[in-house]
Amino acid sequence: MLPNAPLWRRLGALIYDSFLLFGLLMLFGGIAVGIESWLFGKTYVETSSTAGGNPLLFVGMLLVVCAFYCVFWLLNKQTLGMQAWRLQLETIDGTPLTLKHCLKRWCAGILSLACAGLGFFWCLLPKHETWHDKLSGTRVVVHEKRK
Repeated sequence: MLPNAPLWRRLGALIYDSFLLFGLLMLFGGIAVGIESWLFGKTYVETSSTAGGNPLLFVGMLLVVCAFYCVFWLLNKQTLGMQAWRLQLETIDGTPLTLKHCLKRWCAGILSLACAGLGFFWCLLPKHETWHDKLSGTRVVVHEKRK
């Protein structure tokens, strides 16, 4: 049985993935604002940005992040950041990952971050499990080094 990933590896993968997500979100934001400007006019875009932001754009960005993680987890059991740190997502009971597992894990991960990262720091306990591991029935394991 492969060991659960320690916090420092998980954070390393999260940092790698954040660089990729930053680029994706910039692309999505540019396209979304361009379409919004074309449909509703420049004044609408300027007004919505000065009035506290655009909730629809925010929801769209959340969906982009959710899709990023779910697609990578379902297709490869790991994101690009997880590949770099030799991490892989698996279910606790050994069954194949499903969209339900991935959505639960992503939502629980957002909850973990929203609580000042407390859900991640739970990983410092001996079992190395985060809140999103427990709530989704999944775990992140470390693969042995390839020779």
